[in-house]
Amino acid sequence: MKQLDNNRLNETISWWEKNRIVFNIIIGFFGILALIIIQPSCFGWYDCIGILLWGIMANILFSLGILLEIANQYYFKAKYNVYQFRNFFYVIGTLAYAFVTFSYPFLYYIYLNIMNF
Repeated sequence: MKQLDNNRLNETISWWEKNRIVFNIIIGFFGILALIIIQPSCFGWYDCIGILLWGIMANILFSLGILLEIANQYYFKAKYNVYQFRNFFYVIGTLAYAFVTFSYPFLYYIYLNIMNF
């Protein structure tokens, strides 16, 4: 049976979870900023559900960093030293999701205006 290094596992989870708060604040900021700039004329309950699902998906994707490190520890016995790249993954992932979060409302409401919904 394979064993995980509990110290490394705890450190991995605590590092990612500590940074999840900052990630959510950054993503939320860019989402709110985009909505303030756009000032959509039609904002309904379906938009609120979409925002909620967007946040859930962001956190699911964020969790891939944790899973990647745990998989490296469990299956590859930390052979690939993925933890050395966690800051890179965190910054690139946060920037990419912030860009998409900021851009998507513009595309969504432009589409709604073109389709006259």
